[in-house]
Amino acid sequence: MNNERARFAQIVAERRRLLGLTLDELQAAGGPSDVTTSKIEKGALAAPSARTLKRLDHSLRWAEGSAARAFAGGDPTPLEELPATRRSTPAAVSADVDSVTLSLNVVNDLSDIAKRYELLATGVDPQIAAPLKEINSDFDLLVDRILRAWLIAQLERRNVGPDSPLTHDPMVEMLIGDYLNRTPEPPTPDDAHDLLYLRWLTGRPIDADASTEATFIARRSSAQEKCK
Repeated sequence: MNNERARFAQIVAERRRLLGLTLDELQAAGGPSDVTTSKIEKGALAAPSARTLKRLDHSLRWAEGSAARAFAGGDPTPLEELPATRRSTPAAVSADVDSVTLSLNVVNDLSDIAKRYELLATGVDPQIAAPLKEINSDFDLLVDRILRAWLIAQLERRNVGPDSPLTHDPMVEMLIGDYLNRTPEPPTPDDAHDLLYLRWLTGRPIDADASTEATFIARRSSAQEKCK
C-alpha cells in the first residue's frame, strides 16, 4: 500500500466511525457497497471510480468533490463546516426555453437504471429479449452522451489542454480515465468527433490533422468565452 492510499483509507475510515455508520449503513445511505468501502479502508483499492468517490461524498456528508480531493492528497470538507448558504442542494433538474440541465447525480441515477434494466432484460423471454436489448443500447448511448458533454464542459472550464499541467491531474484522471480507456465504436461521426475532442483536451495522443486540431482549439476558446 502506498502512502497516498493509506492516508485516504484512514480518512474514510475515521469519517465513517465519526458518523457512527457501519459499512452496511454507509451503503444504505447512498455510499459504495460494503465490499468496496472495506477495500478502500484497507487500502486495497488502487483507484476508486468517479462514481465511488461521489457516493463517498454523499454518504460521508462531505462537500462535493471532497473524496476525489482527499484521494489526490488534499483534505475533504465536511458539510457541517460549510456556511449555511452553501449547504442547500441545487436543483437536480433545471431548464430554460430550449434546454434542460441535469445534475451529475441525476446522470448517475440514469446510468444505474440502465444497468438494472440490462440485468432484467437478460432473464426475460427470448422473443422480447432482442428488442429490450436494443432499447437498453439506446438508453446507454443517451446516458453516455450526457456524461460526455459534462466531462467536456468541466475540462473546458478548467482550461485543460494538451499543454496544460492539469493534463496529468489525478482528479482529472479519476473522472475520465476509465471513460476514455473504453473501446466501444462510436455510433455516429458526431460521437467520434466528441470523443476525439475529449482525448485532445486531456493531452492523449490522437490521430488528427492540423485542420481538426484547429477546430478543437476554436471550440475550446468559444466555450471559455461563454463562461466569462
